[in-house]
Amino acid sequence: MRKQLGLILSSALLLAACNQNKVEVIDGVKVQIHSHDDKAKKLKDGDIITFNLVIKNGADSVLQDTRKDGKPGKGMIQAPAGAPGAFKGTFENGLRLLSLGDSATILVPIDSLIKSVQAPLPPFLKPGTDLKYTVKITKVQSRAEFEKEMAKEAEVSKAEASKRLVGEPATIDAFTAKSGKAFQKTASGLRYSIEKPGAGASPKLGETWSVNYKGTFMTGKVFDEGKAAEMPVGQMIPGFNEALTLLKVGGKGTFVIPSSIAYGDQARGPIEANSVLVFEIELISKK
Repeated sequence: MRKQLGLILSSALLLAACNQNKVEVIDGVKVQIHSHDDKAKKLKDGDIITFNLVIKNGADSVLQDTRKDGKPGKGMIQAPAGAPGAFKGTFENGLRLLSLGDSATILVPIDSLIKSVQAPLPPFLKPGTDLKYTVKITKVQSRAEFEKEMAKEAEVSKAEASKRLVGEPATIDAFTAKSGKAFQKTASGLRYSIEKPGAGASPKLGETWSVNYKGTFMTGKVFDEGKAAEMPVGQMIPGFNEALTLLKVGGKGTFVIPSSIAYGDQARGPIEANSVLVFEIELISKK
C-alpha cells in the first residue's frame, strides 16, 4: 500500500512538473508557465508592473539579465495594438496573461520579429528559433501609485545628491592627497597631474586627436578605456575637453573631473548621476 501511494505521489509530482514545462499558445502567445496563483492579483490595462527578466536566444545564450544589471524591468500593461489578425505573440502581449508573483517564459518567434521590425536582425537571432523572455512579476501598481513612488524616490535622490555635492571637493582632495601624485587645480575645479609633459602643440577646440585613455571611479573601478581612440575636442564632457588641452603630443596625465564638469545629475550607463571621474590620458597625435 505504501509503495503504491509512493508511486501515485511520484506520478503526481512528475505530472505537475510536466505541466509547468508545457508550452501553450494562449491568445496568440507561446507561453510556458513556471508558477501561477489563481488567487493572485490579476494584471489589467494601465497597471505598472515591476519584473525580473532574463532574455535568451535559441542557443540559450543570455542576452540580458536584470538581476545582474541590478535594475528590474518596468512597464505598463496596455491593450494590444494593431489591426485584427495582426501578430500578437509579443512579450508585451504575454505579460497580459500573468498575475502578481507569476513566473513564466514567453517565447517570441524570430520569424515573426523579422516580419514586424522589417529590418535585418543581429546574427545571434536565428530564423526558425524563439527569443525567450523568462519573467517574474514582483510588483503591480496603479499609475497613481507608481507616480507617487517615483516622486518620493526623486526627492530622496535629490537630497542624497545635494549631500554628495557639498562634500565632493573634500572627497576629491582626500583622493588626490592619497594618490601619491602632485595635483594642480584649474578654475573649473579640474584636478590634474602631468606625469609626462610631451612636446609640441596642445589640442585646440574643433580638432580631433588620437588618445589612449582609461576612465575609473575614485574607487578604482574601470568604467571605460580605449586605445588610439579619436576624440573631437569640444564634443566630450567639459572636464575631458579641458584635460586634453593641458597635454602635448606624447604627454601623459591623470585627471580628476568633478561631477559638475562631467555628466552632472545625468546617469550614463555604468556612470551614476553626480559621479566624480578619474581619467588617465596619453595624447598620441592629431588626426
